Parts: sequence; structure tokens; C-alpha cells
Amino acid sequence: MSCLKDVPTLIGDNYTEWRKKVDLAFVCAEVDWVVDTPQPVKPTEPIRGAKDDDAAWEKKKRDHAPVQMSYSLKN
Repeated sequence: MSCLKDVPTLIGDNYTEWRKKVDLAFVCAEVDWVVDTPQPVKPTEPIRGAKDDDAAWEKKKRDHAPVQMSYSLKN
């Protein structure tokens, strides 16, 4: 499995390239027991409404932070 050294470190925005290289490494090694799960869907960013005051906007951002962090940890 010497082709594993060619697999880049997964940092979130390079998932597609990373996935292709990992798949290739397992194919070359003739491994057929790899779990295959799709990439998680990135959560949508909060949008400030026209009627949102500063406090409401800050609350939206605070409520979105755990969702974004959960996505980032999965990638």
C-alpha cells in the first residue's frame, strides 16, 4: 500500500481529490471491505433578514455555530 503516501491530508475543502486518491489506494491494494459513505451536506449559512436587529442576527450566528462545527468535524 505504498500509494497511501500519495493521499493528501483531508482538510475539508479537498474532499473530492482526497476521496479519489483513497479509493485508488484501496483498489490498488485489492481491498474490498471499505465502508462507503457519502460526503455530508454543508449547512447553509445564516442570512440576515431585513427586519433583524443586531441581537437577532447575533443569535442566528450563535445558533448556526454548532451546526457548522459538527459539519467541520465530520470532514
